[in-house]
Amino acid sequence: ASTVQERWSPAAGGAMLAISRTTRASTMSAFEFLCIAERAGSLVYTARPNADAPTDFVLTHVDADSATFENPSHDFPKRIRYAKRPDGSMAATISGAAGQRATTFVFTKRGPG
Repeated sequence: ASTVQERWSPAAGGAMLAISRTTRASTMSAFEFLCIAERAGSLVYTARPNADAPTDFVLTHVDADSATFENPSHDFPKRIRYAKRPDGSMAATISGAAGQRATTFVFTKRGPG
């Protein structure tokens, strides 16, 4: 089993920053730098998995409980969707082209530390 953590900063200067860490058997197996920033009148989600080249996903849908970012030219994922769940947790779903299996990560809010 793996554990995924994402820690987002508060919005400031037109952007939010995050780090993500995946651990398995008490060993880090992956990490990612994330940013949501205002650009050209929209929001852009930038992901840098394992410090690789950045990939941008543009906001395509937002409502009171979710935000969807897309990059149709990326191999996988093509879509990243964050959605607040009724219990207060957050679901992040990454999906690709038709026929590719989507993956959902459920995050619960934790206090400092």
